[in-house]
Amino acid sequence: MFLLFIVGGSMGVWYFFRPVGKREANVLLSFFLGILSLSLLHNLLVNIGIFNNNPRWYFIPIQYHLALGPLLFFYVKSRLYRFFHLQKKDFKHFILPTVQAVSYFSVGFSDAMYKEAVWHQSYLPLGKPLEGFLFVVGFSFYIYFSYRFIRFKLNLLTQKKGFAWELDKVKRLKRMVKGLFLLFLISAGYIVGDFIVYQQFGMNLYNIRGYTYIGDISFTLIVLWVSYYAFRNAFFPSRHRLKNSSNIADRLQQLFTKEQIFLDDELDTRKLSYYLKISKQQLTDFLQEPLSHVLHTKRIEEAKNRMQQPKYRNYSVESIGLDVGFATRQALRNHIGE
Repeated sequence: MFLLFIVGGSMGVWYFFRPVGKREANVLLSFFLGILSLSLLHNLLVNIGIFNNNPRWYFIPIQYHLALGPLLFFYVKSRLYRFFHLQKKDFKHFILPTVQAVSYFSVGFSDAMYKEAVWHQSYLPLGKPLEGFLFVVGFSFYIYFSYRFIRFKLNLLTQKKGFAWELDKVKRLKRMVKGLFLLFLISAGYIVGDFIVYQQFGMNLYNIRGYTYIGDISFTLIVLWVSYYAFRNAFFPSRHRLKNSSNIADRLQQLFTKEQIFLDDELDTRKLSYYLKISKQQLTDFLQEPLSHVLHTKRIEEAKNRMQQPKYRNYSVESIGLDVGFATRQALRNHIGE
């Protein structure tokens, strides 16, 4: 469990500083992985009994699971729709997570006697059941609508015969969310079971060592599953539908013209070489210039072409910039004069 906490946390940090891809989507996935990993760490501490008769450890500020639902939903939305960006109205979804975080921080650094009183008088009989209820209901709500957005986008791409690489990315996201939902059901059953037993019999199942393994296993698998998705998405795109040819120039021509791979905002040397089935060094030698320069030229050309088309008349410069593969809303505007 501790190893997976390190893996999930490291992947989250890496996505935060990831040089390619839509910045907002990367940050949202980074925070999602980070909070998942902290929740796993919390379960690990429960499992080793650190909270039993240790009031000074109560309310360690590492439990922010109410933020998982909104972070997943907005990551999916940001990943599917490049022109989407968080607005002030969206931050109402983070009110409850903020209250949870502030509560843990305000109590977590108090003296042990005060924390023990709050733990037994308020948290166990009221706070913990309320947290569990809000998490189960809230995450169910957000994962449902995340899946609906994915289904809609996938149907849209299928109808207009979208690019193979774009369809693959959406299908991979769909698989991640479906798997996440199945694993979440285990965690939800664990939380609901504890609530029912505590309310009906006054018994805290967290004090039963074996029972905590259910939560441990569910969150461990969730962290592993999302980390696997993040890793595969970054380094190993699907290529089974790309035309196979022994000639690098022919394959690159197909990717840049028929597949318009330069529109992928997550494209980098590693992913392009993976598509072409050659090494990164072979790709660098073949291009004879940095891939970023090639992509920059292609995207600027495509953006200027779209600005001349009537169907893009109502699109902003920033929206077109994101749609042609630039990682930030401002990137195209900074280079539109070229």
